[in-house]
Amino acid sequence: MQVEIIDKPEPEITGTDDVIVKIEAVGICGTDIHTFLNEHPFVKPPVIVGHECSGEVAACGSTVNNVSQGDRVVIDPVLGCGTCRPCKTGRANVCANVKCRGVHVEGAMQEYFKVRSLDIHKLPDAEDDIAAGAMIEPLSIGAQACWRGGIKENDTIVIFGAGPIGLAVMLNAHCRGAHTILIDMKEDRLARAKELGALCAISANDETLAEQIYSLTSGEGPQVTCDAVGHPEIFKKCVDLVAPTGTVVLLGMDGRHNEVTELEIFRKEISIVGSRMNSNMFPVILERVNKGELNPGHMASHRFSMAEAEKAFSMAVNQPSGFLKAIISF
Repeated sequence: MQVEIIDKPEPEITGTDDVIVKIEAVGICGTDIHTFLNEHPFVKPPVIVGHECSGEVAACGSTVNNVSQGDRVVIDPVLGCGTCRPCKTGRANVCANVKCRGVHVEGAMQEYFKVRSLDIHKLPDAEDDIAAGAMIEPLSIGAQACWRGGIKENDTIVIFGAGPIGLAVMLNAHCRGAHTILIDMKEDRLARAKELGALCAISANDETLAEQIYSLTSGEGPQVTCDAVGHPEIFKKCVDLVAPTGTVVLLGMDGRHNEVTELEIFRKEISIVGSRMNSNMFPVILERVNKGELNPGHMASHRFSMAEAEKAFSMAVNQPSGFLKAIISF
């Protein structure tokens, strides 16, 4: 597959609630990589990808009152139907007809992008790097996982996967006052997790992994475990390691069968929850950024211009040492 830059008409205001954003930066997500490689189960190229983005308001419809021309903004990519029970209770992320920009519908990797005003959020003045604003979306996924896991102050959470999403969970867990243990196969990612405040970072291949985790949790196991990768074996480990009455958060996606039995869930009376995209977590993240509790720039390791898009995607596919996430700036 290849990246192709095309010319298309600029969007126009056609509805009173429309907002046109001049895109400044877009992050490359794992979903974008699968689409680029033509490996996504239901997204087939050619497609305009991109659901992690930031930019500046270029034009607004007549009834828009939450942003104005010139505002620096970020865009929530989740699109629910607006009428079903999940949507009406603030859970559009699990709407039966949910769509995500850059996946089910056109994405943000274009110079001008038209969206609904309700999906627009102002970037705080405290964040002077508008390109880093593209990382608000992956951070919102981490906030969702922490909310679903009910993470509390002084809890210990084990996170399998120290990639961008695992780190997003970790950073949000720290905002809640929790302690984190990160598990990954890549040493550079484990080192990054330690730099960003992980209590401990352990290689997935370490034969003493369980022993170390129990040692760090007074022999009981962590209150929360999180699979930020998506693998049957990791789900099994999450169930095995979590403390009695604890919670397992399933964040990574995998359709394969696993070997977890009802008995394993029953005997410790554990909760198993799914966490999908985000449900109104953008304001939570933006408030944390405004208070200085989160730095979106920590989420991106490499930046590219639009002319370097092919190089950016190639790096995202190959994942060299030291690579975490790429941002393309317009």
